[in-house]
Amino acid sequence: MSGSTPSADRIWHAQAGDLLADDYNVPGIVMCAIGVVGLACTLVAAGTAHIGWALVAGTITLLFLGGGVVALMFEHHREQKIEQLLGRTGHAPGHAGPQRYSAAEIPTRRPGGAIET
Repeated sequence: MSGSTPSADRIWHAQAGDLLADDYNVPGIVMCAIGVVGLACTLVAAGTAHIGWALVAGTITLLFLGGGVVALMFEHHREQKIEQLLGRTGHAPGHAGPQRYSAAEIPTRRPGGAIET
């Protein structure tokens, strides 16, 4: 499963679709999809007064949705540790200032309202 994490020498920024491109996320995504199908089955069983089947489908739904979310969170933390080891902070929460990706100066406002560059 090469290609899951970009090489350290490549310039990298988080982009839309990174979650789907990572091979290690597939089990979590599949489990969440099965959980959504289980939710539909639960609603159909409950709506047609099949209480036993509704309980079974509800249990399966909870297991698969919970497991899928846990798998995705586990993978997210694994990727975050790899990115930190490679020195890529990207858009991590907790940055006090704006992230600069160009050489252009960022205009700032003084307390009086004047803009300085």
